[in-house]
Amino acid sequence: MSQRPRKFQRTSKACDFCHRRSIKCNKVNGPLAPCQNCADFGIQCTYDRPARRRGAPRNASLAENQSTRPVGLDAGAGSSSSHSARPDAVRQPGAADSPWDILNGTWTTAPTSNDGALVNSWKAFAIGCQNTIHDLAHVYFEIVYPIFPLLHRSSFLMRLEKREYLKDRGLFALTMAMCALASARVRDGALYSKRWRPSQLANPPSEVFCAAAKESIPRDLAAAKGTEYLRTCAILSIAGIQNGQTQDMQQYAGIYHTLSAMEGLHDEKLWPKDLSPVEVEVRRRMFWSIYTLDVYSSIVWGGVIRYREAQSNVQYPSEEDDDSIPDTLSVQGDPNGAYGGKGQPSQWMRGWNFTTDLYRILEHAVDCQRWRPPSNTDGKTGVWSLFRPVPMTASLVMDHVLSMYSSLPAQFRETPPVTGDPARDIVGFQSANIQATLQLLRMVLFANEDPGADGKCDVAGQVLSVFSKVPVEYLKAISSPLLHHLGGIGYILGSVMEGSLSERSYRRVRTLLLEMAQLLHRLESGLRRSTGASERLKAQVGRIDEYMRMQASSTMSTRRSSLNPDNMPSEDHQDSIETIHEPLTGFEDPLTQIQLPPELLDDWPWPFDTSLSEGVFPIPFIK
Repeated sequence: MSQRPRKFQRTSKACDFCHRRSIKCNKVNGPLAPCQNCADFGIQCTYDRPARRRGAPRNASLAENQSTRPVGLDAGAGSSSSHSARPDAVRQPGAADSPWDILNGTWTTAPTSNDGALVNSWKAFAIGCQNTIHDLAHVYFEIVYPIFPLLHRSSFLMRLEKREYLKDRGLFALTMAMCALASARVRDGALYSKRWRPSQLANPPSEVFCAAAKESIPRDLAAAKGTEYLRTCAILSIAGIQNGQTQDMQQYAGIYHTLSAMEGLHDEKLWPKDLSPVEVEVRRRMFWSIYTLDVYSSIVWGGVIRYREAQSNVQYPSEEDDDSIPDTLSVQGDPNGAYGGKGQPSQWMRGWNFTTDLYRILEHAVDCQRWRPPSNTDGKTGVWSLFRPVPMTASLVMDHVLSMYSSLPAQFRETPPVTGDPARDIVGFQSANIQATLQLLRMVLFANEDPGADGKCDVAGQVLSVFSKVPVEYLKAISSPLLHHLGGIGYILGSVMEGSLSERSYRRVRTLLLEMAQLLHRLESGLRRSTGASERLKAQVGRIDEYMRMQASSTMSTRRSSLNPDNMPSEDHQDSIETIHEPLTGFEDPLTQIQLPPELLDDWPWPFDTSLSEGVFPIPFIK
């Protein structure tokens, strides 16, 4: 007689962590192993909360009848007697109660609602790793703040010391987002200071902080008031780029722009009249920071630029250092003295504002790039030319930009090596970011014209030459966004590879590709989510070399000498450009053109298909 198969029973009781978060508790590895959620978050799986009897309490129907009976029906019983008959009644929190006040000393929560339960569980998590939170805050100011100064250093660190983020939900969300981005940058090798060890900042991982920030944003965006939630969404969007999660980047950028419109951030006339000088500066820095991010993401991933400079009324931030901005809160200077005292501003914001100037020019360059002439049969009447004069040529615009650049102080035109001193390195960050943005502008401007193969190689060579002179520590600190930026060079060189190639043009493109592979290798070495573009480029060059060698063999009547296999880069020397020799010795006819077969470019690290929504430079360099 066959035995009846044993039924699989579900978990009869959720662990404390899953119970607090109101999520399903899965025991996939057996009843004695931690549940899947605790294993994912790297926390202890416990069942310490007191057990409660299931089902309705005795006399529940009688108690319900008494509680719902109108007071006037029982002349001998007042309202107080009704409550005294229910000693087990639990007071329901009113509108004035805060879900932040319910945490007790045992890290358990008495949730007021599903939303409150989630927030309280994350509050308990924050209490357990407050030292890591403080360390990541300082890391943020070293490697993220120079490009995205979304926090006022002195006042934020002071509020962090007082643990105000445990009482203010918006500040908590902002703190968690800041930790998520700083932790992701650390994991990807952005640290350059010897004061920190990546291992001491590795746990909890970035994803845990990111989840805490996301779940702390109110589901009803009308309740997400104040700049804390705005900055939370801005930082989560940047973290999405860092982690290679484009959908997250778009999602939280969209929420940021929704909240920004509700706050009237685009017009200073709509701001509250009682803002302190620090609050005004924070809003200005936030607006222009995310403006530049919006233009950047539009160039790299396509999409619209949501806030146009012509539709905005927000001044540039002042050129004062944080501790030089007067504040009604009488904020004291940085306790570590890292950024100097009051009256000694570094004026690094001048370089930061110049980068914003470049992005404003980029906004209009993108307009020119995406404009379609009236001859297009898309059913729309061409009206663009009614309001726009004939644009300047790319070379004239670039000359004007370089004239602006030459008027900057020398400290912004040269990028010295990192020193480990934040007061000095923050200026170096501005110089590196200016150089990166200048090259992005150069690529977009020349994308509007048809410079030919030589012109494209000139642009790519200029960009690579500039990046090779910037200390790699700054490039690594800028991290993942810079890799997408460099993808524009791949797009340019890819457009050259698609055309007809002579031996001379191929040798030039090949050299540029290998230089780019070497630069990408230096930047990708610490990235957890490395794109692998450097290795793919080297493999691509090897395959094209083989094809060109075969083509030369079939078209040349006489060869000067047989090709030496040692002329090709070996695995041990692929990272050294100096050891790579030219693979071809010449065609019989120097004007002979070679057309690479399309399948040879199928594995190109950057897509050629301009219809792709997720590709570098969706509007192609090719005209």
